[in-house]
Amino acid sequence: MPRSGVRGFRADRLRELRVRAGFSADDLAAKVGATRQAVSTWETGRSTPPPATLGRIANALHTSVAALVPIPESQLKLSDLRVHAALSQGDAAQLLGMSNTVLADIERGRKPETEERIESFAETYGVSTRTVAAAWSRTRDARTTRAQVL
Repeated sequence: MPRSGVRGFRADRLRELRVRAGFSADDLAAKVGATRQAVSTWETGRSTPPPATLGRIANALHTSVAALVPIPESQLKLSDLRVHAALSQGDAAQLLGMSNTVLADIERGRKPETEERIESFAETYGVSTRTVAAAWSRTRDARTTRAQVL
């Protein structure tokens, strides 16, 4: 996963949507509070914008974060749901009323799901409880699979 914590970012999709909107790299940079150089590194795939910036980009381009980070619903993990909600791990932890460490453990599949947690995540991320439960299961399963490989 890239340093920004964003899995599945599509640099080519960002450029395509920016051009379609009629924005130069400078225009988009000004709209999202970034530099032209940052936009260039995102569009060439040398770096990935953090979740909050992805949210600002999506708003500026009248699209969704999911359009810039197109992961099929059947493959979404908990961290992907957070990114699609344009939240950093710290911001999400605060909204969920937990520490960054606990959220990091949850996103690594180290904490069990509870009905209360599933409901809280669904409300915070703006998705259904079914979506959260499925993503939680995939997150846990991915951890189990990694452990078996090691």
